[in-house]
Amino acid sequence: MDCTDAILETPAAAYELLLKSVVAIPLSHYLAAALFCFAVVLYNFLEFHFLQDLLTGFRGAPIFLTYNASSEIYHGVVSNCRTLHGRYLVTPWLSSPHFQTSFLNFFGRPPVFTYRRQMFHASDGGTFALDWLLHSDVSRVAVQNDNDLAKDDATPIVIMIPGLTSDSDSPYMKHLVFGTAKNGWNVVVSNHRGLGGVSITTDCFYNAGWTADVREVINHLHKEYSAAPLFVVGTSIGANILVKYLGEDGENVPIAGAAAVCSPWDLLIGSRFISRRLIQKLYDRALTIGLQGYAQLHETRYTRLANWEGIIKSRTVRDFDTHATCLVGEYETVDTYYRRCSSTAFIGRVSVPLLCISALDDPVCTREAIPWDECRANKNVVLATSLHGGHLAFFEGITGSRLWWVRAVNEFLGVLLSSPYMHKQNKAESVGPHSPPMQTSIDQGPYLNIADGMVAAMGNEHTDGEETSEDHNQTDQTVPVTDNHVFGGRKTHFATNDAQTSGVDAGSKSPGIIRRCLHQLSRQSNKSIWLLAYIAIMSSWPAVGAALRYLYRRKVMKGLPGIGPK
Repeated sequence: MDCTDAILETPAAAYELLLKSVVAIPLSHYLAAALFCFAVVLYNFLEFHFLQDLLTGFRGAPIFLTYNASSEIYHGVVSNCRTLHGRYLVTPWLSSPHFQTSFLNFFGRPPVFTYRRQMFHASDGGTFALDWLLHSDVSRVAVQNDNDLAKDDATPIVIMIPGLTSDSDSPYMKHLVFGTAKNGWNVVVSNHRGLGGVSITTDCFYNAGWTADVREVINHLHKEYSAAPLFVVGTSIGANILVKYLGEDGENVPIAGAAAVCSPWDLLIGSRFISRRLIQKLYDRALTIGLQGYAQLHETRYTRLANWEGIIKSRTVRDFDTHATCLVGEYETVDTYYRRCSSTAFIGRVSVPLLCISALDDPVCTREAIPWDECRANKNVVLATSLHGGHLAFFEGITGSRLWWVRAVNEFLGVLLSSPYMHKQNKAESVGPHSPPMQTSIDQGPYLNIADGMVAAMGNEHTDGEETSEDHNQTDQTVPVTDNHVFGGRKTHFATNDAQTSGVDAGSKSPGIIRRCLHQLSRQSNKSIWLLAYIAIMSSWPAVGAALRYLYRRKVMKGLPGIGPK
């Protein structure tokens, strides 16, 4: 009690006692506390999920499938894929999307093999490499002629489209190529122009929406090996190019099936996402350095066609696209380039069985850009999303020597090959290969910034008389359901009333505008409609109230005795 009274009477004594207590604590305890706080911050910063996996007994998370309720591709193909209906467990010591992505790029543990290189000459004079790996190269079965692929060989051919600044030597590409060849397929990697050790021979460079080279390669292989069914797998930017190509050509593609893995989908949303947080800015900087290295390989042409000083000073991918891609590709602005080359606008016109795989924790291609509703509306598309996986990583097993998505893609293609649902080319009049679904190259900015930093996309309105194939899909399809799907955003009911619109004069612009407005309103939720009605009533109430008060006063003044109009 005496000690307590002394402390209460003299605060200085209390501080002195506290200081002595702090000094008495061993330094090692402070270091342990600092390390613990640092570990907690680092655990959250790098988005580790080891503790969550531990608490769930390392069972992994289910794969969420988004598809149309009447999709034959799902019911006839994907429903028979055990990998897509199973669970994905990340390699425990790589339980972070950033660790997975970094480990894949710096180590990757790719299988060792040798490609067969074929130089492909495009119609515009461009030259790039096609790297082959045949099934006979990885099998132990001896063949008499292992130099060339026979023209009448019916072995399926899988065409691989790498990602940004990637080529056939990238670790993830080697995992995919080797795994596919081991399954009995012939594989060819279509390297982008200027990559794979091949110099640029024209003033044309590839970009995120460059589909001309893929189209020429596919048509060439279809002509040369007509007996072999063709499949295509695109990764990252290559997935964006693949979906855009499939949407551009529609039915007129000689492709039996395809898979798009970790696509950025909407390049504008991705550009804003990758510059949002510190960890994403590190990826942005790393991608920029890769693009600058690509530009330095072809400095002579970039110096003449683009702003070389701006390329060297670029700190972000957006800076590089401003000083290089837009000038070479003749895009008015960077946003125009991103909008015109985003595959989201083309997913509705895909007529080929397409499996799309994305990780919700992808640190490069954000989940905000995934076109849930568009994939759900197209009967040919099945979207598979996992909680974890990083960007093109998806390591599994204790040793981390396998990639889950490689196994999923190979199983999907194998089941599709043995099913009656493979696509057959239908020579039909389709959208031009370089014609975007827009009226002008300068877009009207169909994007909104939301207060919490999220980026949302709004659909472009169609002009009078304009109708896309996506509109057809939305007209005659029911509301789809998903299998174990909880991340689909709001559900949209696709329904139109043709009986009400059939009697409207087609030559009148006003009914077309009214129909378009009603169609847009019908696609909104009930809450949005009631909110619009509430805003309309509240904004017009002052004027209505003033008019009612004026009429009421006139009526009252007329009814009073001795007062009337003079």
